[in-house]
Amino acid sequence: MTILVRDAEDLIETNLRYHRAQGVDLFLIGDNGSTDRTLEILEPYREAGLVELDRIEGDARQAWSEGRTMLARKAYEMGADWVVHDDHDEFWWPMTGTLKEALAAIPERFGLVSAPRTEFVARPGEEFWPERLTVREARFRRPPKIIHRPHPQVRIRQPHPVDIWIDQGGSPRDGLVGRPVRRAREAHSEASELELLLSPTFSIGVLHFPVRSLKQYTRLVGLAVANGDLGRDEETRRVRDAYQAGRLEEIYREMLFSDDEIDDAVEAGRLTEDTGFRDYLRACGDPLTAADGPGPPADVLAWSQERRERELAELQADGMYTLSRYLQTIAYRRLSDRELRAEARDAVQRLERIESSWWWRMRPRTHVLARRLRRTRSRLGRARGNGLPPAGPEDGP
Repeated sequence: MTILVRDAEDLIETNLRYHRAQGVDLFLIGDNGSTDRTLEILEPYREAGLVELDRIEGDARQAWSEGRTMLARKAYEMGADWVVHDDHDEFWWPMTGTLKEALAAIPERFGLVSAPRTEFVARPGEEFWPERLTVREARFRRPPKIIHRPHPQVRIRQPHPVDIWIDQGGSPRDGLVGRPVRRAREAHSEASELELLLSPTFSIGVLHFPVRSLKQYTRLVGLAVANGDLGRDEETRRVRDAYQAGRLEEIYREMLFSDDEIDDAVEAGRLTEDTGFRDYLRACGDPLTAADGPGPPADVLAWSQERRERELAELQADGMYTLSRYLQTIAYRRLSDRELRAEARDAVQRLERIESSWWWRMRPRTHVLARRLRRTRSRLGRARGNGLPPAGPEDGP
């Protein structure tokens, strides 16, 4: 598992404890400039051989792309079976067995697994955040994360379905067989086949805990402001302006759900109470107590077969929903790009028409004529003011 961290002292140890119980063998962690106790917390895990720690330089965007790519290729070199790209506030939630068991069940021919996410809502209080945050969105419809088999040429912009590919020196689209009208010879097989195929099954979701306290939220917004991520629309500008004015607590208070708001949202089907993560975490042991780490806790979910099948079916639907949104977003973006290119072509053509027009060719001469006219008017004004007759044509402007 790879994790990018920056000031994650409030949950990095929880993350390691949970995912170690889920069967993660090694954590490749890239630190992007933590100034809190994150590195101090990680040190015992590094000494125990559970963590490989690297320093990731650059801004957040470089860390997301270059840092993740570096960690993914390092996982290949170390002989990983799967590479899970985690954010420190995300917890991978398999619907059957442990994370390791769920991935072991993926047929060898498939090398990508899409995992849709759900978000736990912010709640007031001072309790340890897993005990307090037990209400989440009813569906797993946040942008999905991608797990992949290791590959030496993997490239990652972000660990999402449209941001990961195998770098073969060209676009993966180049391997497609084109339409007959575009082919000069027979072709009924791809020039190069994809090496990582997306699995058609969805057995893993991701639990996301983005807002846990005012201190953590303030740090999160501060990083976003520094990276220029806020300001694209009215809502994000409001968050940015509140942060810069020292009024971010007002925004944070608005994000907190009261008990009445929770009840209304649960009744409407938008939210659901989910204590499964909390209960599982309570049962997790300390990864540092044994060389091989503690075994997974008992099945604290204790779901019936009927419920498990229902949960899997709903996750399958949510997984296809999130991928469909990505596909339609890309289709819209391609259409928008074509429209922008068409507008640019129209603008170029209009400019060419203007520049080839009589008016444009005369434009420099027009400036000269106008300047002469202004000088002539000035001289006439001075002459009239002095009682002299106006200059004749032979005098020039």
